[in-house]
Amino acid sequence: MFLCICNALPEQTVRSLAREGMSFEEIQAITGCSNCCGSCREMAEVIVAESRLTPARSTSLPVMSLA
Repeated sequence: MFLCICNALPEQTVRSLAREGMSFEEIQAITGCSNCCGSCREMAEVIVAESRLTPARSTSLPVMSLA
């Protein structure tokens, strides 16, 4: 689902960046989120706050030791 229609910014992108530790202001600076009409700002701030509480998921596989 698009969070910011003006910039075609998916919600998942904002969640991923927030899980990496970025603040709303940092995400806004690199994505343009809420820089146009601003109607997505409140929802974006909520998503960032919720996502920063959730640890990032590792997409790598565990490494096996061959000792």
